[in-house]
Amino acid sequence: MARYDCVDTAISKVFYSYGKFVSRHKLPFLLLPLVVIFASMGGLYRFDVDDNVEYLFTPVDSRSREDLETLKEHFLAGSEGVEFLPNRELDVFLSRGRVIVTALDGGNLMRKEVMKEILSLNEHLTSFGLQVNGTTETYQTLCMKWQGHCIDNAWLHYISSGLEYYDTLFNLSFPFSTIGQQSVNIGPVFSRLETHPGSDVIKEVKVIRLVYSLSAGQSNRAEIGASWEDIFEEQVEDFQRTCNHIRLSRSTSRSLSREAAEAGFHVIPRFAATFCMMIMFAVFSCIMRDWVLSKPWLGFLGVVSASFAIITSVGILSYAHIQFNEIVALMPFLVLGVGVDNMFIMISSWRHLSLFLTVEERMGRTFSEAAVSITITNLTDVLAFVIGSTIKLPGIRVFCAYAGVAMIFVYVFQITFFAACMAYMGDREASNLHCYTCKKVLPREESPNKFYEIFCAGGISKDTPKAVPLEHQITKFFRLLYGPFIVKPVVKVLVMVGYLIYIGGAIYGCTQITQGLELKSVARDESPAWIYYDEEDRYFTQYGPSVSVMFDGSLTYWEAETQKDLLDLQRQFSHNTYIYDDPRLVSSWLRDFQVYMQMSASSTVLNETEFYQRIGEFVADPRFSQYALDLDLERNVNGTITGILASRFLVTTKDMCNTTREGSMMIKMREMAEESDYSITVFGAGFVIYEQYVGVLPNTLQTLGIAMACVFAVALVLIPHPICAVFVTLCVISIDTAVIGYMSLWKIPLDPISMLNIILCIGFSVDFSAHITYGYVIAPVENPDLRSASALHNLGMPILQGALSTIIAISVLATAPVYIFRIFFKTLFLVMIFGAAHGLIILPVCLSYLGKWMPHKTDEREQRFISHSRQRAGSPERGMSDYKSVPTGSPGGGGGDDMCKGDVQPCVVELVVSTV
Repeated sequence: MARYDCVDTAISKVFYSYGKFVSRHKLPFLLLPLVVIFASMGGLYRFDVDDNVEYLFTPVDSRSREDLETLKEHFLAGSEGVEFLPNRELDVFLSRGRVIVTALDGGNLMRKEVMKEILSLNEHLTSFGLQVNGTTETYQTLCMKWQGHCIDNAWLHYISSGLEYYDTLFNLSFPFSTIGQQSVNIGPVFSRLETHPGSDVIKEVKVIRLVYSLSAGQSNRAEIGASWEDIFEEQVEDFQRTCNHIRLSRSTSRSLSREAAEAGFHVIPRFAATFCMMIMFAVFSCIMRDWVLSKPWLGFLGVVSASFAIITSVGILSYAHIQFNEIVALMPFLVLGVGVDNMFIMISSWRHLSLFLTVEERMGRTFSEAAVSITITNLTDVLAFVIGSTIKLPGIRVFCAYAGVAMIFVYVFQITFFAACMAYMGDREASNLHCYTCKKVLPREESPNKFYEIFCAGGISKDTPKAVPLEHQITKFFRLLYGPFIVKPVVKVLVMVGYLIYIGGAIYGCTQITQGLELKSVARDESPAWIYYDEEDRYFTQYGPSVSVMFDGSLTYWEAETQKDLLDLQRQFSHNTYIYDDPRLVSSWLRDFQVYMQMSASSTVLNETEFYQRIGEFVADPRFSQYALDLDLERNVNGTITGILASRFLVTTKDMCNTTREGSMMIKMREMAEESDYSITVFGAGFVIYEQYVGVLPNTLQTLGIAMACVFAVALVLIPHPICAVFVTLCVISIDTAVIGYMSLWKIPLDPISMLNIILCIGFSVDFSAHITYGYVIAPVENPDLRSASALHNLGMPILQGALSTIIAISVLATAPVYIFRIFFKTLFLVMIFGAAHGLIILPVCLSYLGKWMPHKTDEREQRFISHSRQRAGSPERGMSDYKSVPTGSPGGGGGDDMCKGDVQPCVVELVVSTV
């Protein structure tokens, strides 16, 4: 057979020597990691939480951010502290308070007694004050103004003036009502309404939204606004206690940020529960019927080692001023599960070695095989996080940084701290000491009574010539029952039929994917912010936010042909399924300028000089002054208008009822802009968020492609047969396809959290598939069915333990009060289930059919240990004889010639070999 294992063999030799070195110098390897941990804990003093929701969950360097900067060069964003109109805002989280009002009895809000309570609420919210440097600031002094007046909730003044004359209000029309001398769009204000038959006059309304926009301006005014928002929420809550007719839900621009900052603290009790459950699982997994061979303390220390990696990661990155965030709060659950997986591989390798080998030799052989395994495992996991850190979503980038550093330290502490602990436990085992009391005990066959045999006895006797090491019951199950069962012809056929059905369902699910993370998902369930955004999504999607269509560059606006082209484009943008085709819902300066010219001069034909002169008069007219916000006028030193640098019109979006429609609207508007002969930029305040909806799928596919290539390269180099790399890569593709497909069928959208888990799926898929594939390669038999059974015997238990440990680690998130945490559980649960199913069911069957073309490397494996033994012991006899048999003599003691004397007993199991 061709030699493909040069890298694997070299790494094995290094770790063989390293394991023996650790065994001889246990104390430094135990203490040095503790020094690193305590040093990193100093970084916790710099621990800080990033709660900027817009930054964390929207892509950086996206087209939307570029377009936003382009529009800010020409127009106000709404945060400058000057007079402004909210429908022209460019920032989605401008400072404001919002309240959604419904009746306690679910009925009509336009009843006189109910409306009185709403008016009282409005008076309460606009009159409370806060003291700032000896002055009292209220909504009236902080509000966003236009022409000297607060602009929000103007319809309430109209209602209040006629309230005493009507028991029910009949004279508001929908969606446009005449308030004062202006026609006002009340579509974004009222919902779940009914009009009189054959009329647009409102008969009843069941949901009303009140908005209180602030004008920020300078930084000190922004701070005052933030304080006002905090008091606003308190005032709404206090007023709710006095209400007899209405129910209130509230939100401010800071609500989601506060929820994001607090989310991590909600899972602290759950992490404590996870830590305890993981300790219990690890301890019980390391207990056998033999009280010397059992290793409960080693299981406990394995969990502690993973916890040390978490603390070190948070400390080091806090030193580097990389802020913690809501998504990073998931990292400890993941790292704890994966770290314990590595422990099970190490312990499994130790258990499969002869008890008659010295502790030093067992440590060398354990590291020669298991350390190679966890090296490849951690390498693929870290690679997945490195690739994930290239995603444009900052929240995911930071998570990958924290998790990647933690996984590096999981590996470092596994081969240092945990290795030293394992060597100490090996000494205890060699001395035949009880696993709990550390008192010397008698072997089971020498027990004086039944009680002693059950609770105290363990180990092997020096005087018993043919003592047989105990085999763990789960390992025995895989050897005697499961392995022979899974390779039966009928079972294999059923498995392949089941796999075809399973992969068909996955492919169908992939066609049903929905995309995007809704804003309410950031908040805790049933929190005030969650309730508000949930009601807003249900009731106020018919009239969506405005979108600016900007014309950049110098245009001949005074020419009739240019004006005709611009008005035609305006009509084109209004004639699509996502935009209202209603002139009243299009804010067009050019259309109204032509009206103005017809009224003032009876003509729209002007030369360039006259045009710019008239434009100045037009925006100075109070009836049309709002259009000053839509024109970037070029002026000379005398203030005379000499050109238009940029202009825009605004359209109103329609039925923005889900993330898919919002993303599609943005794409459609951009396509229309690109098809035009003019330089057009389209942008709405929500586009920065919508970018996440349309970018998550391409980002996921691109990241998966890169990760698959990396996985194949790693497998090709480190796993000693190219066919292994092919099988591993195919398994990763199959598992990822299943996770994406069944995730969508489980109503889980493709959002930043599920995308994160799909990336993690790559690392876990390698773990499951490479274990069995490589176990098949090194199986010491020719028959394909027996090779599959052998691989399951040797590696079935670690795979099962690894899947269960990760599921236990994340199980507490299943009922977490935050959507992000529950989605993390659901998607990672699918990864574990499908990964374990591939490793324990699908892959062994496929290998039994196709693996006959994959030669095994038993001879090479034997030669490796012969070489090791000759180099280390200087004796040709101490080679594979020790590896394939159990000589009599002192357990863990003796050596040299003593190891070769007496009878030998065949080992129950083979040594676990390099797996991923």
